[in-house]
Amino acid sequence: MSSEHISFVVEGMSCDHCVQSIKTALSQLNGVYEVMVDIDSKRVAVEYDQERLDIDTLKGTIEDAGFRVK
Repeated sequence: MSSEHISFVVEGMSCDHCVQSIKTALSQLNGVYEVMVDIDSKRVAVEYDQERLDIDTLKGTIEDAGFRVK
């Protein structure tokens, strides 16, 4: 296991439902250990296994949930 942390700036989050949508989508990926969302700073921080997932997969998952990653 090779744990890594990454943080994204995510636009389009405006409520608790948005936060839950992102957390749910990312948590379903095999290799995601923790998801932290700060709606005020528009940041999504993810702890994940870099041997199972790459950054593009994480970004794509957020975008597939309906948000824009900067």
